[in-house]
Amino acid sequence: MAPQSLKSWTTGTGDAESMLAEARKALFVMVGFLALLWIIQIANVADHYGLVTEFGIKSRSVPGLPDIFTAPFIHLSWTHIEANSGPLFIFGFLAAYRGIVRFFGLTLLVIVTSGFAAWLTAPTNSVGVGASGVVFGYLGYILVRGLFDRHLIDLIIGAVMALCFAYQLDRKSVV
Repeated sequence: MAPQSLKSWTTGTGDAESMLAEARKALFVMVGFLALLWIIQIANVADHYGLVTEFGIKSRSVPGLPDIFTAPFIHLSWTHIEANSGPLFIFGFLAAYRGIVRFFGLTLLVIVTSGFAAWLTAPTNSVGVGASGVVFGYLGYILVRGLFDRHLIDLIIGAVMALCFAYQLDRKSVV
């Protein structure tokens, strides 16, 4: 008799109705998340980008450590927020459609991890903002989720997203 701890691979289709309900929730969460980012960007522009220096990650500044929680919501320019919005929406949705509660935990983990890494490694006296760390965190999660959950669909989605992202990076280096 095979041990119960070995989980077999599935297509991940399961209960289609509950998966559709979670996908709907994921869609609303991501629309709300992006709306919040854009509202904050409008406030940031109105404040002449004062939110950047006030709530951005100040490298290796211990009093500024709590700003790792606010920096992903602030962007340096309209171009910056536009560049982050598309990948954030797509990767965020794909990270959230298997469960919103898990997604919120993931988001907190990604914000803390990427924020602390930026705080620790950024050049001295620099201020960092933007959702790029969150975007890469979601991408990493999507890439490995299929392996850990043993869902073939998630593995395929992760591979396709990695190829699309690699293609975009390759195109930007050529231009």
